Amino acid sequence: MFPQKIHALSGKKWFVRLAWVMGIIGVTTMISSPVLARRFYGFAFLQPSAYRNYPYRNSNSTIADTLAKDGKYANLVYELKEAKLFDQLKQPGYFTIFAPTDNAFNALDSNVFTKYSNNREKVLKYHVIVGEITPEQIKTGVLKTLEGTELKITEDADGEIKVNNAKVNHPATTTTNGVIVQINGLLIPSDVSL
Repeated sequence: MFPQKIHALSGKKWFVRLAWVMGIIGVTTMISSPVLARRFYGFAFLQPSAYRNYPYRNSNSTIADTLAKDGKYANLVYELKEAKLFDQLKQPGYFTIFAPTDNAFNALDSNVFTKYSNNREKVLKYHVIVGEITPEQIKTGVLKTLEGTELKITEDADGEIKVNNAKVNHPATTTTNGVIVQINGLLIPSDVSL
């Protein structure tokens, strides 16, 4: 009987040690996952909670309706309507739009804005990607736009992501038909001179 008591005690100790080891592994995994995810900036760029300590932002509306509800995109919404692209962003499918804020539009010089207006549809289509962005596109740093030419994605040493020269602002917003990625500048195709 005495040996059975020793065996029961050593079984409990073994179980407690195993529980501690599993707990440490679990906590370590939770802490390191965002750090590891940051190295794969393509996913951080579309899933910002892996990049910074932000919750996901989700919308139960389309891209167009979400932009219209958010006050910082009033100029973009107006421009999309003028270019007859706003309704396209209400359609089913999957789109990613790099959305310049009102501040980005307001920063344009008046003569630049006039030249932009003559190329409105082309410039706005340059902000839209049709379909989901794939890991391969992120790895190559090149995204093909609705306009037909390519955007370049880069990441600097501090982990800041840029699309062409515009800084990506986290977090992105997921909608029913795609993703809105806030940027701080207007993206201009290379064949449009402003």
